[in-house]
Amino acid sequence: MHRIPLYMGSEPRPEASEYITMSEAMCPRNLIECELFLKILRKTTDKVFLDFSEVAEGCLNISKKCMNMKSPTVLKMTLQSLDEIICRAPSASPTCVDAIMARSVLYIKNNQNTTACNDLLYYESLDPALKTAEGTIISQILHCICLFVNREYEASKDKLSVVKGLIDGTLADRSEVSPFLALIEQHEERINQARINVEFCKKVQTENFVPFKGFKLTRKIPFASQACDYSEKSIEKSGGVFASCDVPKGEIVLVENPVYFQFSAPFLNCELCGVHQQQLYTCDNCRYRSYCSKSCMKSDAEVHQYECYGYKIGLIPMLEANMLFRLFCEAGEYILPAIVDYAMDGGILSNPRDAWTFILEHAQEEEKTYNLVGELLATAPDYNLLTREKYTEIVTTAFRLSVFIYNDTRLAEKYFYLLALVKTDLITVMAAILLRLGGHVLLNSQRDNLCYRQREGIDAMNENNDEFENCGILPMPTDRISANVFSYYGVNAITDFVDCYNNVHDSLAEIEPEYPEKFSNDSPIFRFADRLHSICMQKYEIEAVEDLVSADTLPEQEINEILQIFNTSQRCQLLTNIAKYFQQFVYQYFHKIENTVQLKSTLCVTLKAFKQNCGTKNIKAIFLPNGKVVGVTAKKVHKGEELVICPDFARYRDQSRILDLARRGDFNFSTSIENEYENLEKMPSPEFVRHNKAFIAAIKKNLSAWIESRLDVNLQLNLTILYGTYNSFLALHCEEKDETRFLGVLKFSMFLALNGFLQHSTDNIVHFVELTETDDIHFKNIEIYRQSLCVIRCIIEQYINIMVNCPEVDSEYPKMVLVSSSFILKRLQIHAEALIDNEEASSLYMEYCTHHYKWKTVFNSFLTMPPDLKNFLVKSKK
Repeated sequence: MHRIPLYMGSEPRPEASEYITMSEAMCPRNLIECELFLKILRKTTDKVFLDFSEVAEGCLNISKKCMNMKSPTVLKMTLQSLDEIICRAPSASPTCVDAIMARSVLYIKNNQNTTACNDLLYYESLDPALKTAEGTIISQILHCICLFVNREYEASKDKLSVVKGLIDGTLADRSEVSPFLALIEQHEERINQARINVEFCKKVQTENFVPFKGFKLTRKIPFASQACDYSEKSIEKSGGVFASCDVPKGEIVLVENPVYFQFSAPFLNCELCGVHQQQLYTCDNCRYRSYCSKSCMKSDAEVHQYECYGYKIGLIPMLEANMLFRLFCEAGEYILPAIVDYAMDGGILSNPRDAWTFILEHAQEEEKTYNLVGELLATAPDYNLLTREKYTEIVTTAFRLSVFIYNDTRLAEKYFYLLALVKTDLITVMAAILLRLGGHVLLNSQRDNLCYRQREGIDAMNENNDEFENCGILPMPTDRISANVFSYYGVNAITDFVDCYNNVHDSLAEIEPEYPEKFSNDSPIFRFADRLHSICMQKYEIEAVEDLVSADTLPEQEINEILQIFNTSQRCQLLTNIAKYFQQFVYQYFHKIENTVQLKSTLCVTLKAFKQNCGTKNIKAIFLPNGKVVGVTAKKVHKGEELVICPDFARYRDQSRILDLARRGDFNFSTSIENEYENLEKMPSPEFVRHNKAFIAAIKKNLSAWIESRLDVNLQLNLTILYGTYNSFLALHCEEKDETRFLGVLKFSMFLALNGFLQHSTDNIVHFVELTETDDIHFKNIEIYRQSLCVIRCIIEQYINIMVNCPEVDSEYPKMVLVSSSFILKRLQIHAEALIDNEEASSLYMEYCTHHYKWKTVFNSFLTMPPDLKNFLVKSKK
């Protein structure tokens, strides 16, 4: 919708005031067309959601049947179906409630008990009228067991008491819940018995950071230190932030906790706390704005009530006006008291220009307490910094959002009821406010591209050993035991790897259709909307989200030219189709297709006042996990010296984890060049992700053929070259200790071990252990421990099988593998103890401790065996 232009007599002028610009935009044609657009959005949305409600129950029934299947692909699709029902189907229906219960069961089956607890908590908070008595009891039983498994023992005991009360008081027919009653009976004794070990609890340590000499709390740099002064741009010098006194190294000069932020890609993050997770819930009314819990949803309800309908019909998302709308509400709260005071003194504002001037004069008055919206309204943005297209875009957004606010919300009545203005004049004044705020949002927002690693993306290569799970150990030529696989097959590491890479590169279009993103500088939601514009102009019929992705798109210039010549009727027809496909596929697109890239825009007024230059910077800016920005001096700053921030910001790698926040001691930065970017977060580039997917698909395809015919030498050779090329690719794009690179090597090592190249596989494992021990690396990803131990198991069990037949095998290699196993198990033990609620880590540790003891016993028995007995065993085998 942001692409459909307004009719303007002349091109908007950035140097004109906001009121003049919006007065020129206000004409009957634009107003009528915008109101028609709103009517289309309302009508189309109602129809799409009616269709959702009709098909949701059938989808749920199919999902319940698929839950009992063992295919990972089917289970993944089942989870995606349940996610969509939970987020998009009508919330006040038994279907949505049952979907939440079904998803929690699916998580429990997958040993994700903590995640299941979230669903069960949410289920308990829903309207009792939508739940059956049996469903309530089942949810309480499952929640009780999940709490126990998560080592929340006291909560589990309390929940057990609730369960027993429900069973005794409300349950007449027990046939439907009898399996669950048997389940709680099995756990009851263990839940009630005394526990010696400490129960698990999460505690987040926080520290309130205060800048050097306290906060400035003045306009331009309110969240900077008192040791900072802001200087306006003049002929003599450029504007910026300067030190008013000497500031030692390591002192905090900026602490900004942004209140206003927005995510572009929907259904990936909690819109209130920002956490990224797959398991999200949406507002009961709009079914669009996402939250991680009922608690966040309730906390946001008071503000969200005004924007809710805009989300539902898709207007606010299409215009990407989340932050702008909330700033407008805050502006209304800021302006209203001044209008009331003026009216109490007998003043009447009946002229829209006078009303606009009054608002600006009120904002420009210096106040005792700092007010963000007051500052934004008092200061005109420098629109000349924007491109012509961007300026026209924010003018269009301001006008259409103003019409929506007047027609579909009560904000105009709430904040501007004392203005004696007719409809068109009030819309013009509100649009002028929105334009000024929109300019500040665009110019003063910190835009962060966030990349999330999904299993279907980078880590798809690193799933469990499903492809090797049923591969038993076959007899292999003994000359492979000590051979290097590349030498054995005569692989040329230059020509063969280059040819392999070129073949994988050529297959990109088949593996992941690379549709041309004509508007790559735009945000994810804008790219999605632009794709819909292009598809609907060409009148494609879209039946599934895959059709939407594979469809050809038009060049940007051609789209703009078509929109310019479209009349109102054609625009309305175009918007009808866009709105239909938007509501039908927005969830699937961002949940299945573009679910690894997020754009977060954060309004950072103080941060943006600092000059940013890596060459002369003396301030290091850190983004903490809670979104707060802390600026610390990287060296001593002298009085009068300008404070400059490096535009590459140091940030914590995983902002979704619960972490202890950084302490002041962590801000003692080195100024040496080699440490310049040591702590910067390194995100994979889109090109790396695409090529990684292509490699993964090629390996899986070749593995499928190899599993059918494992003794085929040509297939073994092809996979050897492919694995070698892939690991060379990772070596070029990932650091030596990167988890993705480790997992690629471990997968290759498993292939080597299964094909009899035991010493080559052992060398890889030993090198892996040397790196982890030398640099004391503790992996967050439990899959690395699993993969390494699986490879070790495959190697050792083959050594055990051949050590009698091949006594000439060097015994040093089995010993090295055993030692490697002990080192990995030690690190896994630390991992399991640190994450006491990680059932998977604990189970893995216990399993392989048992294996390690068995292997050690077998090898010790054989190595200490008398020579005569060894010879006897060798002869008896023959």
